[in-house]
Amino acid sequence: MLTLLVLAVLVGGILQRVTGMGFGLVAGPFIVLIVGPLEGVLFVNLSGAIASTIILGRVVRDVEWRKFAWLTLTSLVVTVPAALLLRGVSAPALEATVGVVVILAMTLAVLTTRLRREGAHPLGAGSRWPLAVTGVASGFGSVAAGIGGPPVAVYSVLSGWDPKRFAATAQPFFAVNALAALTAKLVLADASFPTMDPWQWVLLMVAIVGGLALGEALAPRVSASATRRVLIVLAYVGGVATLTRGVAGL
Repeated sequence: MLTLLVLAVLVGGILQRVTGMGFGLVAGPFIVLIVGPLEGVLFVNLSGAIASTIILGRVVRDVEWRKFAWLTLTSLVVTVPAALLLRGVSAPALEATVGVVVILAMTLAVLTTRLRREGAHPLGAGSRWPLAVTGVASGFGSVAAGIGGPPVAVYSVLSGWDPKRFAATAQPFFAVNALAALTAKLVLADASFPTMDPWQWVLLMVAIVGGLALGEALAPRVSASATRRVLIVLAYVGGVATLTRGVAGL
């Protein structure tokens, strides 16, 4: 189990750095398959918060704190209700939910890439309600499946948000969003982390940092389009596998 977890974390970190897509989309469904839905999503929340905090140190000057505040406040509104909904949910139902969220999120990411190529910006950059809707969707996805990135990525394309400032602003938002989801589930949903020895936790934290570092080294040397195709395939395979196991267990 530990070997599989380390591999999932490494691959997720590498692909996140190379392609700019979310850690949870790739590693999330496989982690859920390895350790279970509730424990797995908690681990994805923790890993995502750590990765975003590490990246934030490099991009903090470009953060748009007003947009960060809108996204964060609206995501926190749904964090507690979403965590309460998980209290009576069975493991198979939660697995199926994770699978559905991963598949929908990956589809959103693919559509976002196409919209970016077409240069479509139907949303006003100064409009607040799309930011609020984005925060709510991201908050629910983070609680249910550890995946809060795709709604924000879609908003960034539809509003014409500067890619550099979007990438910077997303880091503190993802970190706070993930930590809020993690805390709410620990307190309200009787969730717990996977049972492991301290040295195993240290190894997994090193794997997170190592995955980002490997991605940093590989980014200039590999084809982003080919890597993105690998990411899409892995995300869909993991999402379908998780959904299938969850439905079979219901």
